[in-house]
Amino acid sequence: MTTVKCSELIGARRVDAEAYRPEMLKAYIAIEHLPHVQLDTKIAFVTDGQHGYHQIDEESEIKHLTAQCIRNGYIDATNADRISAEMHARNQRSACEVGDVLLSTAGTIGNAGVVTADILPANMDQDVARIKIHDQRKLNPWYVATFLNSRFGQFQTERESTGQVQQHLALEKVRQLRIPLLDGRDAIARKVQKSFELLHESERLYTQAQAMLAAELGLDKLDLSESLYSVRRVSEVRESGRADAEYYRRKYLNLLSYLDKLPHATLEDLATFSGGATPLGAEYLEEGIPFMRIQNVGENRLVMDDVAYIDETIHTGELKRSQLKPRDVLITITGRIGTSAVVPDDLERANINQHIVRMRLKSDELNAYYLAAFLNSVGGRLQTEREAYGTTRDALPYYCLARVRVLKANVGLQKEVEKTIRKAEETNREAKRLLAEAKAQVERMIEEV
Repeated sequence: MTTVKCSELIGARRVDAEAYRPEMLKAYIAIEHLPHVQLDTKIAFVTDGQHGYHQIDEESEIKHLTAQCIRNGYIDATNADRISAEMHARNQRSACEVGDVLLSTAGTIGNAGVVTADILPANMDQDVARIKIHDQRKLNPWYVATFLNSRFGQFQTERESTGQVQQHLALEKVRQLRIPLLDGRDAIARKVQKSFELLHESERLYTQAQAMLAAELGLDKLDLSESLYSVRRVSEVRESGRADAEYYRRKYLNLLSYLDKLPHATLEDLATFSGGATPLGAEYLEEGIPFMRIQNVGENRLVMDDVAYIDETIHTGELKRSQLKPRDVLITITGRIGTSAVVPDDLERANINQHIVRMRLKSDELNAYYLAAFLNSVGGRLQTEREAYGTTRDALPYYCLARVRVLKANVGLQKEVEKTIRKAEETNREAKRLLAEAKAQVERMIEEV
C-alpha cells in the first residue's frame, strides 16, 4: 500500500491509485534529484499530427507515420501509408524533420524514435507527438529518445496517461516530461546512433541478398507491364477454379510463362505445411514460449520487438502440431500476404497463430534461406498475390499456396543468399545489443542516484 499526502497529488487532480504505484513514485523522485529539463516551449516545440480522416495516395512518396511505426528506439516506415503532397502541405506543423523525436501517445504509449533522412518526406497522425528540440547540441535527440524508452521514461509516460476506454498521453503532459541531464549523455547518444547505422547496414545486406537472387534468376528483367484485357480458354478457367479477371492479369501470366520454361518445383513438392491457431481464452504472458504473429514475420527476418508469449502447456498441447524449430520457413497467409522468413538457430522453441503457415522442407537439397528469399522476390510475391482471394479480406488457402512455383538454383547461389542474410541477422543483433546497452546505461546511472 502507498500513502500519499493531498499536497502530493498530481496537480491536485489525479486520485487514481495507478498514478501512485511505488515504482512510479520512486522513478519520479529519482529524476527530481537529478539536474533535468522539461520539454516545455523553452526546450522544444511539441505538437501532434493530423486529426481525423486521411486519404491514402499510393503513388505519393510522403509517408504517414502512426504510433505503430515507432519501435523501441527507431522508426520503421516500411508499411506506412502514403498521403498526397497537398495534405502534407496543409499540415506543416506535423511535417517531420531530421532530428525530431516522435513519441507514441495512444495504443502502446511511450515508444520513442528519432526521425532520420531516409524516411522523409513524412507526416504523422494524431496518436504521435512530434518533439522538435531547439538546441540539439545541448540536448541530443538520440539521448532523449533513449531515455523515454528506458524504464524511467516509460514510468513517466504511463503515469501521465489518462482515459477510460483507451489511455492517451495529452500534449500538455508531453511538455511536462522530465529529461535528466546525465553526465555522459552525449556518449549514450553516440552509441544509439551507431546502433542505427548498423540497422541500416543490416537492411542493405537484406536488400543485397534479394537483388543477388533476382539477378541470378533473371527476375529483374521480367516484363511486368499490364494490358487492358486478357483472353483465356474455358478449360484453363475450369482447371484453376478461378473466373475473376484479376487472376489473369498480364503480369501474372508473363511471370508464370517465364517460370515454366525453367527447372522448378511447387511448394507442395518441396515442403510440408502446418498452420497455427490462437488458443481460445488464453492470455498472452510476459514470458514463456514465443508466439509468432503477422507483425513478427518480416522479409527474410523475424521481428522480435513485439512478441507475445504463451504457456508451455498450450505449446505442447493444443498447438503441438505448429511447434517451430530452426530452419523452418514461415509465410503469412492473411493481411500482408506472402511475407516469408526463416526461423533462426537461436529460436529453438516457438509457435505461430492461424495467420501464418509453417513450411518444413522435405529435403536438404533446398536451402531454407533461399526459399524464403525467393518467396519474398517478385517471383514469389506475384504468385501469392495472385492466388490469394476472399470476400471481405483476402487470404491464401493451403491448396493455393501448394501450387506456388519455386525456381531451382545452383548450390552456390543458395549458399551465398544464406551467407548474406545471416550476416544481416548478425548485424541486426549487434544493433539491438548496442541499443539495449545504451538504455540499460541510462537506467543504471539514474538508479545510482
